[in-house]
Amino acid sequence: TGAVRILLNARRKADSESAKGALREALALLGHPDPVGGRGIRILSIDGGGIRGVLVLEMLKKLEELTGKKPHEMFDFFCGVSTGAVLSYSIGLCQEIFNQSRIMGTGKLVWRHAYYDTALWEEKLKDYVGSSSLIATSRDSHCPKICVVSAVVNQAQVSPYVFRNYSLPWRFQSEYEGTHTAQIWEAVRASAAAPTYFEEFRIRDLIHQDGGIVANNPTAIALHEAKLLWPDTPIQCVVFFGTGRSVPSPSGRKSSPGSPKAGSEGTSWTNKFLKILDSATDTQAVHIMLSDLLPQEVYFRFNPYLTELVGMVETDQEKHTQMRRDTLMYLRRNEDKFKQAAKTLMLEKTVFQKLKDQANVHRELKKAAEIVLKDQNQLDW
Repeated sequence: TGAVRILLNARRKADSESAKGALREALALLGHPDPVGGRGIRILSIDGGGIRGVLVLEMLKKLEELTGKKPHEMFDFFCGVSTGAVLSYSIGLCQEIFNQSRIMGTGKLVWRHAYYDTALWEEKLKDYVGSSSLIATSRDSHCPKICVVSAVVNQAQVSPYVFRNYSLPWRFQSEYEGTHTAQIWEAVRASAAAPTYFEEFRIRDLIHQDGGIVANNPTAIALHEAKLLWPDTPIQCVVFFGTGRSVPSPSGRKSSPGSPKAGSEGTSWTNKFLKILDSATDTQAVHIMLSDLLPQEVYFRFNPYLTELVGMVETDQEKHTQMRRDTLMYLRRNEDKFKQAAKTLMLEKTVFQKLKDQANVHRELKKAAEIVLKDQNQLDW
């Protein structure tokens, strides 16, 4: 705590932005987050879905239009899995939402070629999100706290693994194993290593696959991590963006050429595996739990219904066009819900909270000055 106070005092006195950035990174390494910008913690959680990530852009644009704010101004904490990991860093590191044609163009290349050319995919990720270390993003005063989730598959139990651009306060320990030392592209690569599509990804002794295996809706993980960073701060708003859902047909999963015959559906291993995978990655169970735990005016889930659930690597332009139509229809039908979310996100700190923040800063700076003076007196002696 003494080191934190000294660094805070040094940051306040620093003249150059580079010096302030270095001090911000040092504070992040020590597990010190600045106070949140709003009345409480504002969390954005994004699930996976390959090329369907374009749905998230449409929904985020809607919130931008309603609030007049950039994503980093609306949210204090981003959490993503798979495609959501790509989006969390792409959005979190930019001061304005990135160009939609860019995600569609790069997205097509990434998702189409990854299975066939992993090296090409990794190069595109390095170009797209960068090779900086996760913790180095804290140098940017506009960058929110970000975590992305992968699944570690070479241990006794498949478990979530959290890539953080922050370090947790020394007195707290997360329930989830993780790191802040990896590079950004490595975190995204690990989180988006979807089985049957992309090769698994090894970082030192751990083998990572798509985080959606264990947490396709990473909101619960986001809440856990955010409360470790700001334990005394209430939750102001939680927004979850899904990447589309479809109404199941009465006959269940449609058969395709090479699928088991109807009579063998109950015993087909492939069919059982697909059902188990669907169950494990279902976002609905987490949604129900959060709906029970969080007030309606705090938790907002947006997940458009699609005429047809587009595959992760779908390249048919007609299906992309229909997907966008479905999303725009969803935005119109849920206008009031988006307005309520925007209103909640825009709640400013109360006068009491502002005074409390000022008092805390003054107290920390005073203690820092006392520590420096004490050290100086000892040197003089």
